Amino acid sequence: MNKNKANKVDLNPVVLKRGMSIGSGNAESDDDFLFKCFVENAALVEAKDINSSGMIIAGRTGAGKTAILRSIAQENDYHIEIDPSLMAMDYVANSDALRFVYMIGGDLNLLFQTLWKHVLCIEFIRLRYDVKTAQKSKTIFNSLVEKYFTDERKKRSVEYLRKWEGEFWITMDVNIKEITESVEEQLLAEFGSEISKFKAGGQYEQRLSNGQKTELVARTKKIINSQQLADLHGVIEMLSEEVGSVTNYYILLDKLDENWVDVAVRFRMIRALVETLRSFRKIRSLKVLVALRTDVLERVVLETAEVSFQREKFEDYFINIFWDKAELMSLVEKRLIELFKRQYTNESIGFAEVFPETVSQRKTFDWMLERTLMRPRDIIAFVNECINAANGRSKILVSDIHKAEVEFARKRKAAMEQEWLSCFPTLKHLLDFIGRQRKIAFSLKELCDGGLDDLALSIYSEGKVSFDPLYKSAKNYVDSGENDNGMFARHLATILYRVGAVGIKVGVGDRLIYSHIDEPLISPDILENESKLRIHSMLHAAFRIQDNGK
Repeated sequence: MNKNKANKVDLNPVVLKRGMSIGSGNAESDDDFLFKCFVENAALVEAKDINSSGMIIAGRTGAGKTAILRSIAQENDYHIEIDPSLMAMDYVANSDALRFVYMIGGDLNLLFQTLWKHVLCIEFIRLRYDVKTAQKSKTIFNSLVEKYFTDERKKRSVEYLRKWEGEFWITMDVNIKEITESVEEQLLAEFGSEISKFKAGGQYEQRLSNGQKTELVARTKKIINSQQLADLHGVIEMLSEEVGSVTNYYILLDKLDENWVDVAVRFRMIRALVETLRSFRKIRSLKVLVALRTDVLERVVLETAEVSFQREKFEDYFINIFWDKAELMSLVEKRLIELFKRQYTNESIGFAEVFPETVSQRKTFDWMLERTLMRPRDIIAFVNECINAANGRSKILVSDIHKAEVEFARKRKAAMEQEWLSCFPTLKHLLDFIGRQRKIAFSLKELCDGGLDDLALSIYSEGKVSFDPLYKSAKNYVDSGENDNGMFARHLATILYRVGAVGIKVGVGDRLIYSHIDEPLISPDILENESKLRIHSMLHAAFRIQDNGK
């Protein structure tokens, strides 16, 4: 420890108290620390860059997605934040006509894309031209028409705007309801009797033959078609030519992981949003930014696999959040200094002044960081647990850190289960299973010999969940027994790797890899009996297993 700093602590002794914290790790409720202690990383730089193609800020819960959006909102006057809960998308989900189309196998993706594209166009017009009244709305429409009415290529797009000339200022929910009602009226005119039978119940859609469904779906395509999307594409082109100012505009969209629409259509709507965003790259002064959790993206892929939604097509539009040791150390240091300035002194009392130098012969911060998934929320939570454990003292002891680790690990395990519940509903079974192994590391063969029968049976007996990728594998294992050839074990290993519960060493000469540092996904086909799994250090205390230091 620096001698001068040590003297500062002696002159201004701090007292660590239970309930003290360096923040919540949740950007929405972290105003006390977020902006004063903000650490700018590469993801924020890319998000702010108007010329970057990155539009989808992707990361695990607690990685800093909301913090990035809040930082951009604070720095830029020309922004608008869209709250999906205010979009009345439940009106769409609860429409009997649309539910009928969905249940017979019809594709609502074009309609969902139309809704998103319309909302984003209208919101940009409101932002760009400061539209707050019906009169201003008509004025803006007239200026656009005057400029483009002689352009034959944009005739339909001008007509589209004409329908909304007095409504650019109306709230999103009204816009969405009007578009949906228009489609509903056309569907009712075409399928009135069928929709009435569907509403009456009795699972009418299941009594229809495949031939009948195919014929009905073909008829829906005449109503839900791509023409309105094409019209909106023309509107975007008009706006891209109209906007030539040096001002940058941001549309920010968060909270897609919350209950803003019925789960039956939520992930298909998110898929439509992702597909829609590319169109808005034409407007060079506009940046649409969407915060999307990686587990939500995973569920989108699972839910829409049959319609060939491929994440690879959208890689250029993703801004993946990664943190390094220096950035996380800076984050903790700034927050500790801010905490003690508020409580005791204006002196800079940081990590080295309150934490021991080493734990288990490792630098303390390195040791703690190894027990996180390299996310701000993790390290903030761990530091807070250490402060609680040191209640009444001026310094945190090694014993306090070990005590804090137990509570921290327990909460991280529960958070991991909750975070990935929508993608892997049987994850708790998997975590409990590897915890019962009572070892930090084991081979895939050892995993196969460690009681897979009971695990597979527990997953299989709970019944099928349409999006659970492990159910089919568990069923095959139960049905085939020893003829499974280790496929069930390989599948559960890749899921444990995906969520960050284990690292994997694929071959004898390979290094240990983790999904939060290396490749986020691995294929079960590349694993073999001698592949090694190592439980992440974050979970050791939760499973009450000891690290032998290797």
